[in-house]
Amino acid sequence: MAQQARSYHHGSLREELVREGRALLIEEGQQAVTVRELARRVGVSHGAPLRHFRDRDAVLAAIAADGFDELRRYLEAARQVGTLERRLTEYIRAHARFAQHNGPLMQLMFASTDDGTNAGRDPEAQSSAERFFAVGAELLGESSPESMGPMPFLVAATTEGISALAATGRLPEDRVDEVVVAAVRALLPQIEQQLGTAAQGPVTAPDG
Repeated sequence: MAQQARSYHHGSLREELVREGRALLIEEGQQAVTVRELARRVGVSHGAPLRHFRDRDAVLAAIAADGFDELRRYLEAARQVGTLERRLTEYIRAHARFAQHNGPLMQLMFASTDDGTNAGRDPEAQSSAERFFAVGAELLGESSPESMGPMPFLVAATTEGISALAATGRLPEDRVDEVVVAAVRALLPQIEQQLGTAAQGPVTAPDG
């Protein structure tokens, strides 16, 4: 076991702690994630995680950052498909599907900074969140956060609302696509007007 601890210290202890922390968060909730419990799960001394994280809030911030980075990769892939209509549909759909399988993680990622932790103030988490939000803004033709119009916020509110319903089970899994299509149908004319693009036909449900 001592050899394992040394291996983690010189290699992947930080990554392993984040993975275990994320799993514990999803299985048992945020309150279950403690430095001591993660050390026990990984099989290192109680002090070993403190070489990488100053405290529990830093662990939670790293988990949130990891979640933002993973979700951003999904949304980047969705942004590459077809027309604006299709990209927006896949963008919202990918967000909702991620939320369905990672509800507690999504709550941590989008939690207010006054929820009892300082995860939202952590520079790493903030940087990951900014990269994530930039994907949606770029989809709508916005390049500067300082000069963004209201549309990215409207799309974000719609996307996060659908995802919150999906994460808590209030939106049944078999109705996610239906709701996403309805949302895109409502938003698309305004987005096209903002971007100066022509309408591209009716919204259809995504394949699969």
